[in-house]
Amino acid sequence: MESVTYQIGLLGAGIKPFGAQIEAAVRARVTEIGDDLAEALSFFGPGEQPSARWPSVIVYVGGDTVTDEEDIEAMIAASIPVVPVVFDLEHYSSQVPPALKPINGSAVDAAAPDFAAIVNVVLENLGLLRKARRLFLSYRRVESTPVAQQLRIAFDAQGYDAFLDTNSVPKGDPFQDVLWHRLLDSDVVVVLGTENFLASKYTKLEIANASAMAVGMLQVLWPGVQSEPFASLAVPFQLEDADFDGKQLKSETLVRIVSATEKLRARCLAARHASLIGEFCEEVRRIGGNPLVQPERFVLAEMPDGRRIAAIPAVGVPDAQRYHEASSRFPVGDHGATEARLIYDHRGMLPQWMSFLDWLDDFLPVKGLRVTDTAAKLGRV
Repeated sequence: MESVTYQIGLLGAGIKPFGAQIEAAVRARVTEIGDDLAEALSFFGPGEQPSARWPSVIVYVGGDTVTDEEDIEAMIAASIPVVPVVFDLEHYSSQVPPALKPINGSAVDAAAPDFAAIVNVVLENLGLLRKARRLFLSYRRVESTPVAQQLRIAFDAQGYDAFLDTNSVPKGDPFQDVLWHRLLDSDVVVVLGTENFLASKYTKLEIANASAMAVGMLQVLWPGVQSEPFASLAVPFQLEDADFDGKQLKSETLVRIVSATEKLRARCLAARHASLIGEFCEEVRRIGGNPLVQPERFVLAEMPDGRRIAAIPAVGVPDAQRYHEASSRFPVGDHGATEARLIYDHRGMLPQWMSFLDWLDDFLPVKGLRVTDTAAKLGRV
């Protein structure tokens, strides 16, 4: 079987000074997702046409002159997503081709460009990162509520659905159940490591559950607070006195925290993806099957009775859109698969959401499968 190729176009006047930096950033981030994925990347420039067989995305970096207009029009006509990047959003329309003016663009600082957020958007459009951006803010109310509120706003501005307990639990819903459901569906937990953070049984429980769910963490540590070995993927971010303006963080510090989270996000999701695949493969082998991990990042399980099951990992909480994406990208019959399953970890999921997923199975070609039920469900003929 031909290996998948992830195609990335680099166009626009701004590519000449920054194209190599963007390519290096993409390769570094992809390596965090999977050691062999960097070999599957293919970059192309103006006048080149990507293959319609494999996923593609374009990064257009605007500049003083507008270039590659025909290429951009052709890509849009072919339904290839384009990520516009400029250095001044106030002059966005004069830096991009007319076809890109209706598309929401991003800005980076030309003097010190940070392409972390752009790279994540590229990987989302290639299907290497899920498009839903969710994180969980874990904090002690009596010590860090002003900073937690600041960060929620900062992350929301970058397209994240940031969970903050005082704002994000609907009235009348079971508080703790919603907490665990949203924790399960988070890309990263941002821990506000104040002096007495671990003195609260509730914050201890959040950290314990995040570790059990294999959700990675960014530890934002207050001055003088030491890093704690919370989990295998817990990265410290040390604050200094100069980062504060009273009880709140300075705006430049907020930007640094958001950037650090962007850089960590791919690693966190990759670790959970690998954990989900590993657990599924172990269960398949236990019932005598042969699981084969494919370049497209799914598992083709050859069962003892001759069935060939395409198992598509879904990190976090699956929804109807995830089922649609799975059925579009992995239709039954491709790769010789006789059936397709969306595999997920339900531990921490709301009971009513599990009932919803069970209901979807009655109507969709791709069926859901709780990874803990693999042997019980797939072992039956």
